Amino acid sequence: MSRSRKLHRLSTPDTDERRAQRMLFRHLRDDTNADRGRMARRVRELQLLLAMDPVEFERLIARLMEAMGMKVELTARSRDGGVDVRGLDTDPFRGGNVIVQVKRYRDTVAPTAVRDLYGTLQHDGAATKAVLVTTSRFGPSSHQFVAGKPVTLINGAELVGLLKHHGFHEVFAAAQDGAGAGAADGAGEADGLPAIEVATEPARLLLHWTGEEEYDIAALVCRGNAALSDEHLVFYNNGSTPDGSVRLVTGYGDANACLMVDFDALPAEADRLVIVAAADTENHPGATMAGFGGPALILEAGADQPASVVHLADGAETNTAMRLGRFDRDEAGDWDFTPALAGYPGGLRQAVMAYGVEVDEADGADAVDEAVEVVEA
Repeated sequence: MSRSRKLHRLSTPDTDERRAQRMLFRHLRDDTNADRGRMARRVRELQLLLAMDPVEFERLIARLMEAMGMKVELTARSRDGGVDVRGLDTDPFRGGNVIVQVKRYRDTVAPTAVRDLYGTLQHDGAATKAVLVTTSRFGPSSHQFVAGKPVTLINGAELVGLLKHHGFHEVFAAAQDGAGAGAADGAGEADGLPAIEVATEPARLLLHWTGEEEYDIAALVCRGNAALSDEHLVFYNNGSTPDGSVRLVTGYGDANACLMVDFDALPAEADRLVIVAAADTENHPGATMAGFGGPALILEAGADQPASVVHLADGAETNTAMRLGRFDRDEAGDWDFTPALAGYPGGLRQAVMAYGVEVDEADGADAVDEAVEVVEA
């Protein structure tokens, strides 16, 4: 079954768009007043989740998982073993048995909770991955701990975004009234609701294409044309940077692939984020980029902000990977996106080696010729 979805908000590029040699969209910092209004609303939304009955909150997470296409089972509270919800993701490539723990916290989740969940996963005979969901946030040490492990961390801001994305707007109806009241700094109390620590809301970078073929999305966090380290390549075998600022996620049904990017949390030394799409040549040796039709990148900078869309060129049969473009940080700290297309006959391995990432010979094909430049901005 194809993962392709109809994306109604995508329109056919108009004449001016086709004529443009460079298309830019910007992840802008909001002006102070607009940012305060959004932050106050986000605080109130998270306070509403924090104030929910614990059982109702677990049921809400279970309903969210069902909306994401999983088969779900709530565990009995007396013998849950640290697991609140069990889910079966039936995706043939990335699916598996998922155990979920929910933390209705107002403060940063301690790293010990993350380690404990990983221990539970290791001793669970059926589970293949674990998810920890909180109303608050996780610290850098928690993100560093889960790097390379089958554990996903979802903070409060991401949870709000997921719930809204999957249609649970009624949960936050009460937050629409008096959204600007109290707690503009993100930590105060309003209408008797508890104070809460608010994580930065990450941007969602969605990749959409048409056709039946499967492709992977990858990202490199760089300084100039060099990745900060091998761990700063995010792809199917490494789902997150060490600090969690860039993460590969599933469950966004309107698009074929999704990266969560917290632009404000990217390392201070990073000034470039490179986006690559690649064919799954490991499972499909004859796959090429020929089926990568009508590709578009959609930047959702926040749950309450309009999406920006950039349309890209189709893939070519001669390539098995394709650099889509890059975000560059300017002197003001804003991030501009430039389509900078390049085809790689040698696949993802060749694409990442161009940025200095070490690749094990066992994990990829032999070295190949230099990438074929299609468009370089």
